[in-house]
Amino acid sequence: MAVFIPVFIFLTACGGNNISENRAECIVSTDSLQLSMQQIRGRFGYKINEIDERRHAMDSVLQWLKFADENKVSAEMRTQILQYNSVYRIYKDFAPKYKQNVLKAEELFYEIKALDKQVKAGDFDNNLTAFGKEYRKIREELTVLSSDLDETLGRLNAVEPTYRRIAGPVEDFAETVH
Repeated sequence: MAVFIPVFIFLTACGGNNISENRAECIVSTDSLQLSMQQIRGRFGYKINEIDERRHAMDSVLQWLKFADENKVSAEMRTQILQYNSVYRIYKDFAPKYKQNVLKAEELFYEIKALDKQVKAGDFDNNLTAFGKEYRKIREELTVLSSDLDETLGRLNAVEPTYRRIAGPVEDFAETVH
């Protein structure tokens, strides 16, 4: 779970009269956005397409298993196939969400970089309302992304041990059927 540092600086400190003070305080605010983004990006433990690639491979394996002679499937293998199918259903639902989370994080990363560049260039020295609006928009999007990522990673990480334990045996068995 990401930890966000509450920053109310732009509401109070960015409202001062000194332009260099305003810019300095706004830089602190953009730094807090960068820190939040860094925390979010650090939580991505899978490559962007890793879960989706697993899902596609698992779909093929499950298709092959439909042709397995039920008399040759042990009770233990049936249990593993059921677990494998359960993991597949989670991947089917959450692989696209994970990819969307990664892409949204990259989009926000570049928005934060652009905002930081504008602040350092002095674009908001005389328009703190615009800075506050942009800051709040990005902060809200980071909060939503963090929440979505909590749900997505929670589900993916919950099935990861099962996947690692059963993928090999089930896929090996499917090869004998294929």
